[in-house]
Amino acid sequence: MIIKTYIVKTIADSYPLIFQDLGTNAFILNTKPVRVGFFRKKRVEVVAAVDIIGTKQEEQKPFVKSEADGQPQQAGLKPRAEEPVLPDVWKELSEVKGLLYSLLKDDAAAGTIPKQLEKWAARLREQEVDEEVIQYIIKKVKMKKMDLDSMSDSQIERLLLAVLKQLFEEGIAKDPLSSACFITLLGPTGVGKTTTIAKLAAARVFQQRQKVGLLTTDTFRIAAVDQLKTYASILHVPLEVVSDAGELKGAMDRLKGCHIVFMDSAGRNYLEEEYIEEINQYLRFDVPQENYLVLSMTTRWRDMRKIVEQMKAVPVDKLILTKWDETSCYGVALNMVYHYPYPLAYVSLGQGVPQDIMAADAAFMAKKILGVDEDEPGSSTSIKTAI
Repeated sequence: MIIKTYIVKTIADSYPLIFQDLGTNAFILNTKPVRVGFFRKKRVEVVAAVDIIGTKQEEQKPFVKSEADGQPQQAGLKPRAEEPVLPDVWKELSEVKGLLYSLLKDDAAAGTIPKQLEKWAARLREQEVDEEVIQYIIKKVKMKKMDLDSMSDSQIERLLLAVLKQLFEEGIAKDPLSSACFITLLGPTGVGKTTTIAKLAAARVFQQRQKVGLLTTDTFRIAAVDQLKTYASILHVPLEVVSDAGELKGAMDRLKGCHIVFMDSAGRNYLEEEYIEEINQYLRFDVPQENYLVLSMTTRWRDMRKIVEQMKAVPVDKLILTKWDETSCYGVALNMVYHYPYPLAYVSLGQGVPQDIMAADAAFMAKKILGVDEDEPGSSTSIKTAI
């Protein structure tokens, strides 16, 4: 079997490289988000393999920088733009991936999950952790090469906590407090964008003593403007209301004395493409800016994934997960950091302004998913890390 590793911008970018190197019988063994280079650019590590009987295994070629954009490439391979992927190749890849996933499920059903981990795998499924993520966690535990038979329940628990914590740490924003002067919160209706903006703005006003401005484009929802006006009055900060993208420049000119401006976007059905283009019109502003995608923990993973896939046309920088206090199922948080390259910045734990928000904490989230240490005084699951 030949196994090769590729570092690419997206999983789709790896397909032409895999096909050229390994042929159309290749299949993907594993993918995970990584950061490379001096500027820690977001990339995806893709491990692919092909089973070739009677053929001498090649040595893996080192990665080199492409002259086009500095992106790591396999030595001797042409840039992606010169390797179009034909429709029949896409179809064959989908069939191979489907077969691989079926084999994974068959292995799990056949009892390849160690007996000592079965109850934990069941716990992860109850938490609606994606099956691919569960298999990845089990594989990471196996790679530790520890004798599970000789380990106590508490030792296995700590081992799993370490694996989940590491997985979360890889997907958490290293610096959730943005240095940008213009921050937009995006997301569907009802996820709590307006309340989240109030919390973030209050932290800047009271903790960092910054001059903050608020701006809203949400003129569709009843009382949305009034709600933000109330927060602006309490915080003693200016508020601008714009009804279309053409009014944005004038509003920003009136707020140019502020250190930072938070913009509340209209909550719409982002499963409809017309609204994606609509929100993009508000993001074409020539100032240092960051866009936070806000999603609710009460959303089913299947629906959340559809929303995120549709939002790929929008430049998203970081992620905020709200309504942790309204669910007992936390698996979607792990699914998000595993499947998508958006660093998780904050989690919201209630309606209180400004206190019910915290910087994303790997130990807190890992323990929530596994359901351990929740009642122990001073445990990480009861600590709210103030922003």
